[in-house]
Amino acid sequence: MNVLVDTSVWAGHFRHRNTTLTKLLLSDRVLTHPMVVAELACGTPPSPRAQTLSDIGLLEPANQASIAEVRILIEQEKLYVLGCGLMDIALLASTLITPGAVLWTFDKRLAKLAERFNIHYSGPKQ
Repeated sequence: MNVLVDTSVWAGHFRHRNTTLTKLLLSDRVLTHPMVVAELACGTPPSPRAQTLSDIGLLEPANQASIAEVRILIEQEKLYVLGCGLMDIALLASTLITPGAVLWTFDKRLAKLAERFNIHYSGPKQ
């Protein structure tokens, strides 16, 4: 099982080291997504900033759902008006099309959706 790590988990890890994330990284089980890296770039990743973003970008990528696939998922599963935005649903869709992947997020609404699809990583709370 590989874990697509959401921005919320990375941001928490940057503030206070998350031992579960560290263990997943050391066992090469963390997946990334370009939208997560871009969202992290909007914030303040640890110094050296460019190196941190580059290192996260080098992790194994999850399959990327296209916008068309995301829109189909939204309509088929009635994922509208649930408080999740495009990036959240794109990560959900990408996890769904990545064999053996689960999604780790601290965002309650996204976690609830991931649970609905049985792809939520329920690692220890930090």
